[in-house]
Amino acid sequence: MANGWKTPKQIQEDYHLADKTWATWRKKCEASPYRDAIVRVSTRSTFIIEPRWQKFLIWQSKNYEEKHMDPHLRDLQN
Repeated sequence: MANGWKTPKQIQEDYHLADKTWATWRKKCEASPYRDAIVRVSTRSTFIIEPRWQKFLIWQSKNYEEKHMDPHLRDLQN
């Protein structure tokens, strides 16, 4: 699609996401600072702004790393 906008199905295909994974990540995105990556035009039309979606994935990755990092290493970073 134009301007980096894609349908949810296109995002699922491009990122190789199963339906369950997509649903989980969509909910996390909607609760994140990057919730504007998901544009709901109506109950049947949703678009994903891919550059914002990618920023969400980077943000999610950093949160995952921090959450799963060895507590001793986490203390050394602060």
